[in-house]
Amino acid sequence: MCGRYSPLSEDEIVEVRSIIREISLNLAKDELGDTHEAKQEIAPTDRSPVVTSSSGGLAFELASFGFERWDGKGVIINARSETIKEKAMFKNHVQSGRCVIPASGYFEWKAEEGKKKKAKHLIKDKHGNLLFMAGLYRDGNDGREFVIITKDPVGDVAEIHDRMPVILHSDRIEAWLSGKMPVEELALMDYECMGEPCDDVEIGDNPVEQLSLFDLPL
Repeated sequence: MCGRYSPLSEDEIVEVRSIIREISLNLAKDELGDTHEAKQEIAPTDRSPVVTSSSGGLAFELASFGFERWDGKGVIINARSETIKEKAMFKNHVQSGRCVIPASGYFEWKAEEGKKKKAKHLIKDKHGNLLFMAGLYRDGNDGREFVIITKDPVGDVAEIHDRMPVILHSDRIEAWLSGKMPVEELALMDYECMGEPCDDVEIGDNPVEQLSLFDLPL
């Protein structure tokens, strides 16, 4: 967790811009819309906008979903909030490589008794708000890349999967990006979402195998 998430609609892009402006972020004009227009899901290695901090403030920029593995075989897409300060792949980016990934929701797969194939669920904010997932970024061999930080699940998500993204309330975005928020607070973030079954799209018969890089003990 989290291995796929849903892109923003045009209306949600407007909402993101409104929220970001309220905390004085500088946005790259039209970058979100151009990138997400044809996407139904953002999957590992896809390029997607993230919010980062810069000397001129905060802005959107494009990055690839997943840190390239040390052996060049595949990518690591998640970082555990509990261990990012100790793990070699993440610890050098904890302070200077913070980012936020906006999404309308994310996807997870739940094992069902008596069924071989796991059921795909779309997980969203209970009140229809956008999700702002905490992440880390770095400059890789093929450009900037990012991972989504995860934690123990809360609420309804705990019945679907044993991990969930660290989701920030809009008034905590700037604190995370600026470095003011201690990493230890990530595991304590209490943000409840709801999940509902949805059709499996281009994930194959064994999503668990495809998403086996989740939360590896690096």
